[in-house]
Amino acid sequence: PGPGTGDKVNLGYFTNWGVYGRNYHVKNLVTSGSAEKITHINYAFGNVQNGKCTIGDEYADYDKAYTADQSVDGVADTWDQPLRGNFNQLRKLKAKYPHIKVIWSFGGWTWSGGFGAAAQNPAAFAQSCYDLVEDPRWADVFDGIDIDWEYPNACGLTCDTSGPAALKTLSSALRTKFGSNNLVTAAITADGSDGGKIDLADYAGAAQSFDWYNVMTYDFFGAWEAKGPTAPHSPLTSYDGIPQDGFNTAAAIAKLKAKGVPASKLLLGI
Repeated sequence: PGPGTGDKVNLGYFTNWGVYGRNYHVKNLVTSGSAEKITHINYAFGNVQNGKCTIGDEYADYDKAYTADQSVDGVADTWDQPLRGNFNQLRKLKAKYPHIKVIWSFGGWTWSGGFGAAAQNPAAFAQSCYDLVEDPRWADVFDGIDIDWEYPNACGLTCDTSGPAALKTLSSALRTKFGSNNLVTAAITADGSDGGKIDLADYAGAAQSFDWYNVMTYDFFGAWEAKGPTAPHSPLTSYDGIPQDGFNTAAAIAKLKAKGVPASKLLLGI
């Protein structure tokens, strides 16, 4: 079940591609001391294709064989065991740290293009996600689902035109399917500008179905703007000369609360 009012959430992302070039594995959560401090992990990312939740990286997710020295519990994978990869390592992590909840996050910047089709048939989308997250091979690993739609009724890598009500409809379908014993969360924009991304979708209405929002209060300014401006990446508050009004954490949180999103459902991304 989701946390009650006043409970603290200390969540970190585990990215499945990190096992390659970064050489960062689930065991690193233990050796770094992070596992003792975090309460929740967002496992990123599952894909969204043709309006359905799909696997992001089969090899990293559940096929990669871990040697004893790479494994959370010091036991090597065998060639014939039913589950390997990150999912099995997360299972071992949860056995070692029972307080940790793991949430499977779908979408992200690169894979949000499928949400438009998902919004056309929310019930079918929710069913596909439930079938994948609750697959018998790894159902015990996950405690819920996270939707990282960048961005409902707005532009990210691609532009979405599903309308302001789509997020609420989608979230309601997910909650109906996953029920009250699973976490259902979403990563959302932190664009607090007038007429910006927060204004373009019904985040307050959708919040009724989500346990919390992961407010992405980062990437306000960055190197993707070829000609600048140069500015702090993640300003906490506004300042004289900020290139874009509303592009700061305080403005985003204030706007979400003003629209009716409960403060207890706002998780600050850093």
